Amino acid sequence: MQFKIIPHFRSMIWGNSDINVIFELENEMPIGEIWLLSGHPLYETKLENGISLNEFGRSIYDSKYERFPILIKLVSTKQWLSVQVHPDNDYANSFEKEPWGKSEAWYFLTDGEFAICEDVDKMKEYINNGKMDKLNEVMTFVKVRKGTFVNIPAGTVHALGPNSTVIEVQQSSDLTYRIYDWGRPRETHIEKAVQVSRNIKLSDIIFENTETLQTPYFTFSTALSERIALVVEIPTRITKNFCAKIFLNETVDNLSEKIYVYDFL
Repeated sequence: MQFKIIPHFRSMIWGNSDINVIFELENEMPIGEIWLLSGHPLYETKLENGISLNEFGRSIYDSKYERFPILIKLVSTKQWLSVQVHPDNDYANSFEKEPWGKSEAWYFLTDGEFAICEDVDKMKEYINNGKMDKLNEVMTFVKVRKGTFVNIPAGTVHALGPNSTVIEVQQSSDLTYRIYDWGRPRETHIEKAVQVSRNIKLSDIIFENTETLQTPYFTFSTALSERIALVVEIPTRITKNFCAKIFLNETVDNLSEKIYVYDFL
């Protein structure tokens, strides 16, 4: 069986108005995110037959999860996203009463850019010394080619750059602690951010010239080498009909211009 998922469009201050044009949307603000698959209460997607994703999930895993365990988005930018960090499961459970923290991964559909902080102690020095406007000095900036995977484990201080379009797969969480927002007057969450941030090496999270990225929470791949009981398929070419599909106990055509997510239950 296969099920088409109805996408949800989310306007963001840093979004890409090209997405509005492709989907013929009249939103005043540019679209930054398309939620392709979500059981999160902020917005729960539905299957084409009207069943919610969580209803579908309960039919295959009973009560094992509070909600569908992964969330998949298309993210498209014209500006830098904030410098931010996400908590891990333990912190989310203890301090946010949430079932999961937020580890995520990106697959770049275009050439793009991102930044991470590899030295959290240096970042804390800048914060403590009131040098937030110079935080870029402790960030590592990276330009990447189309087809690159980037793994962003919980605790990684990061920012997605402008003119970047990615498929983002993450745990089903919206916990984001904003550290710096490039002069935009949005709320920050410095105390929590400092508590959850940890050092990360760029070489440990960037994967070029590969077709598969495995994380503890899901596998993300441009190809399938075997039949898998439950697979989410996402196109890598954006058209007006762009959406995700769930394949349940069905052979998936291993096609180009597709990406697959599995091993998340």
